[in-house]
Amino acid sequence: MSHDLFFFVIILCGVVTFLERGSFLLFPRGKEPHPRLAKALRFVPAAVLPALVSPALFMPEGVFDLSFSNPRLMAGAVALAIALWRRSVFLTLLSGLISLWGIQWVMG
Repeated sequence: MSHDLFFFVIILCGVVTFLERGSFLLFPRGKEPHPRLAKALRFVPAAVLPALVSPALFMPEGVFDLSFSNPRLMAGAVALAIALWRRSVFLTLLSGLISLWGIQWVMG
């Protein structure tokens, strides 16, 4: 990717983010957004969380790593199991953090 294209994409993302966030300032008070927009916004947290977590799990050193020597991937699997079992954000975060520390301690 050329530097010009890279900066164009960064600026475009900034403009889109600014317009997206600024659009809510334009809504009159007490007026609800369009039902389609409200429905789409419900999926934002579910889309953002994997985008934030995935690079840390799958590329801890900047290289794609699906091996058993990747402690973050194993801790992520533990956290996923707890999330599916208990449906608790707090327990998911706590179990992922504790399992990561434990796995790193065992692996040295």
